[in-house]
Amino acid sequence: ARRSAGLLGLDLRGRVLVGRYRLDAVVGCGGTAIVYAARDLLLRRRVAVKVFHPEHARSETQRRQLRREARLLAHLEHPHIVSLLDFGEEPQTLLAAGASRQLGEAGLVSAGDPLVFLVMPLLRAPTLRDLVLAGSLAWPRAALLVVQLLGAVAALHRRGVLHRDLKSQNCLVTRRDGREHLYLLDLGLARVQAPELVSSGSGRPSLSRSTSGGIVGTLAYLAPEQARGGPIDERADLYAVGVILFELLTRRVPFTGNDYAVLKGHVEVEPPTPSVVASTVGIPAELDTLVLRALAKDPAQRFASADTFAGALAALLCGTSTASTEGPACVVPEHVGCEDAQAALAAWTRFENTAARRAADAAARIARAWSPL
Repeated sequence: ARRSAGLLGLDLRGRVLVGRYRLDAVVGCGGTAIVYAARDLLLRRRVAVKVFHPEHARSETQRRQLRREARLLAHLEHPHIVSLLDFGEEPQTLLAAGASRQLGEAGLVSAGDPLVFLVMPLLRAPTLRDLVLAGSLAWPRAALLVVQLLGAVAALHRRGVLHRDLKSQNCLVTRRDGREHLYLLDLGLARVQAPELVSSGSGRPSLSRSTSGGIVGTLAYLAPEQARGGPIDERADLYAVGVILFELLTRRVPFTGNDYAVLKGHVEVEPPTPSVVASTVGIPAELDTLVLRALAKDPAQRFASADTFAGALAALLCGTSTASTEGPACVVPEHVGCEDAQAALAAWTRFENTAARRAADAAARIARAWSPL
């Protein structure tokens, strides 16, 4: 009832925020915000405006967290991460009196609480979850989409950011140049670990924990250490990517049931093998191995990085003659294999021919685009 009152009070269709963004229609809603299709009256373009529920912007600490998310998005430039166009705060005095009264009676907002919002490109596209619900995906298509997701995750990790809420609902799939193009959304639960961005009192990067000492994230995608409410690192995000890949291949997550059953599954139960769950899809044994490695209980047994995970999937894709049902075989995003190619160029610059050839061969095995090196 409390959430319903909040959603009712935040129906701002037809309103103009900060004199610029006219909210036209609701395109999505979640536990922390409502997303509107809107019109930028200044630049005369369509945008998406994510308006946070007032109870998530009540205190200065909460607003500081939202500003941090905005700054984080503003500094992330990656083809698979949705970009930030603007950030703003709207005084509550501009809300309709009836809406303010409803929110106040529900205990969701008090006088002076601002509406905080983000402005992003408007992407009308299905999520990965929508694709799962629509039917089975060929395994090469699923793997290629996850390679793109891992590119976004790698970009976050390079900046010392843990996403902590990776799930199929947070990934939009559009089309670009005739091929599927994935965008990662929603950094609301991300934790910045880079020393230059945030640090603990000792000056060292702080480990990711729930601010309340509880569980942060979505139950179906939690790494075992995350399910326990303990400290996590980048490998918890890679576990979530493993769950997403399992979901794309089998049309279900590894562990189902009530909350207790799901948590117990993450912590104590070995995940089923994808090819056993979806025996008619033709999932190769090599892909089974990669998925189960990503879902290992012990973080040390998972992939060491998002780039390593992406490289393993890309190598599997390049080893098949039907890498994708969406286009030519082995269409791999440009970033995959880039580090090996750069290492090859650096070695050649130092006249280390043996090392250069070895690095170039590694890059070419991952992505044929690097083969001329």
